[in-house]
Amino acid sequence: MTEPSTLKNKLHSLLTRSKATVFDFDGLLADSEPYHYRAYNEVFERYGHTLDKEEYWVEWTSKGKGIAGEIERHNLKLDVDPVDLRKQKFEVYSRFCQSGEIKLFPLAGKMVEKLSLKHKLAIASGSWATDIRYILENANAVNLFPVILGKESASREKPHPDIFVNAAEKLGHPPSECFVLEDALKGLHAAREAGMPCIILRNSLNRNIDFAGADLVFESLEDFVTALKT
Repeated sequence: MTEPSTLKNKLHSLLTRSKATVFDFDGLLADSEPYHYRAYNEVFERYGHTLDKEEYWVEWTSKGKGIAGEIERHNLKLDVDPVDLRKQKFEVYSRFCQSGEIKLFPLAGKMVEKLSLKHKLAIASGSWATDIRYILENANAVNLFPVILGKESASREKPHPDIFVNAAEKLGHPPSECFVLEDALKGLHAAREAGMPCIILRNSLNRNIDFAGADLVFESLEDFVTALKT
């Protein structure tokens, strides 16, 4: 594990040479990953299959294998098209977003406030922009992000770099002048391919994942916010 003082010095060096911050959303700013799981599980149970929660965190959330990966791993013979499964999941998840059940992490606001002092900010997420806005509006935080890019903003999803490249363009900076805050392998791979430095924030769901290749890895959102303050 990197010493806190070394992490802090590397962080502030990266912040100094960067002009913009691109945030992932689910699991980083919003405590929404359990609701993605609940939505997918609700849909799969309609067809007689229950998702394993621990497997979901790794295979779906971090690696981004999705419906196709689940069907392949379990050799599922479902009487429904995967496209329809995704559509049903979006409907269930959007209901959670609108209801106000999904909250931002308590320290997310402090992190955003600190970074906004010297950086332009964007969200680049695999969720639909409308659902991101529902969550932010319920938290009175939608105005903090001048650029909000969701699933519909890129032809290819993470681990492809498209959404991060698009975010940099919207922010008016080359990718090399932006850095990414992520919590998933697919996001790390996308950031690296986009040519952006990537900071990983660990949480209870990605604790055991190897994030080799990240520029910096913080053990928690709290550790990262503490390093920003000092």
